[in-house]
Amino acid sequence: MTLSFNKKNPVILIILIIGVSFASSNLQSGDSFYSLRAENAHGNMVKDKNIKEAIKHYSLALKEPQAREEAAWKLLRAYYFLGCFATPNDKERYNVFEKARAEGKAFWKEFPKNLDVAYWYSVNLALWARSVNPLRALNAGSVSDTREIARMLIAQGHNKEAVARGHQILGRAHQVLPRMVVVLNWVNRDSVEHHYKKALSLNQNDIATRLFLADFYKDRKRNQEFEAILKPALQAKPRPEEYLEDERNLLKMKRLLSDPKFSEFKQHQTNLENAD
Repeated sequence: MTLSFNKKNPVILIILIIGVSFASSNLQSGDSFYSLRAENAHGNMVKDKNIKEAIKHYSLALKEPQAREEAAWKLLRAYYFLGCFATPNDKERYNVFEKARAEGKAFWKEFPKNLDVAYWYSVNLALWARSVNPLRALNAGSVSDTREIARMLIAQGHNKEAVARGHQILGRAHQVLPRMVVVLNWVNRDSVEHHYKKALSLNQNDIATRLFLADFYKDRKRNQEFEAILKPALQAKPRPEEYLEDERNLLKMKRLLSDPKFSEFKQHQTNLENAD
């Protein structure tokens, strides 16, 4: 029997609707579990049940053509959370970021213009690179991919969030990467502040960028700027939708301020001022 698309025979329409609904339900289920990712958190960590359920549903949504692109970046974002906040074991955490790195690279090739795919791939890539030998990370192309993604994000002049993310990525690269002749000759510590300040000018509420800039000022012993960038942020409360992520950065800020080395340096500065 031949099926025709008309009012008397709506079978095709029903099949199409069911297919779309199925794909949407996978994404919706993934989003629902992702929104519960911080449930019952303790000590800035959480059980992995909800985030793994989110990953399962996002992985299912990858099989649906109309949902695949959105599922890709949401899956990478879920891997980031799983590794950082629900996987205390170092080896298991490495495995999470290795998987995220490999899948992220493939997704980026498949969706080269998707800014969320590029960003979350770069986040997982940085976390993976932190856990391996620097030469291995360099040979795997992590640095070149990171720099390319940052430039791509910065080029999105109309999209402030993307531009801010790009400047944060470049600022972090200049901050943590060693300068090496030929392969990393573009790394410049003097560029760190520029990129972080540019990122904050576009997104003043980005706690992570404030933390990175404060750490830079601390290393440079720029005491007044260090306090100026940190103290206002410490009055903030974690956003409900990003609770564990914000909580961790705020805890790191408090540790920076309470660092004995900073206290000693601050006292030394005070003594010098009083002597004058």
